[in-house]
Amino acid sequence: MKTLELNLGVIKPLQAESSSYIRGWYLDPQTGQSVYFDPDTQNFYTMQGGIYLPQGYMNTTPKQVPVTIGDKLKITISYQYSGPAITGALERFCIGVFGTFGFNETLVGEITRNLPASSTLQPYTDSYTFTIPNNVGSDWDDIYCKIYGGSPGVPQTIFGYENALIIAGLTPTVTGFTISDFVKV
Repeated sequence: MKTLELNLGVIKPLQAESSSYIRGWYLDPQTGQSVYFDPDTQNFYTMQGGIYLPQGYMNTTPKQVPVTIGDKLKITISYQYSGPAITGALERFCIGVFGTFGFNETLVGEITRNLPASSTLQPYTDSYTFTIPNNVGSDWDDIYCKIYGGSPGVPQTIFGYENALIIAGLTPTVTGFTISDFVKV
């Protein structure tokens, strides 16, 4: 089984204190890129292809995992949560294609989680196992996970890796083809 672990960081409830940022455009001091802050979602966004995308949810992968049709791929997430009790928060696991217009959730798995009330950060870990299907595309190399929803509600928190998977064995390949010998018989 192949595995890839993602750390979603700290998850705050929707009732979390308001940010010190106001709605508007800011300059990211690390990248020099213009970013937009939305106080309703408490998130920064970049504009790509005319669409606002949450900043920082697709990251450079720390490793690449080769998979082929029929392989099992286990994705593990971890995060910390504090706040009111949440019933029915969704942990979403996706494999697909990240492009100009966002993430194409080609394979999807979800787990429902209840988060008990806590005044201190509590660690959570969960995993989902995919079987790579026969119709896998060679461009299904990105992994994307998020937690969101439930009651009273967890704000959508997203994390992903670009180029995390190497999809192998999709096309027949012949290598080392040669005439190894010829003799009169």
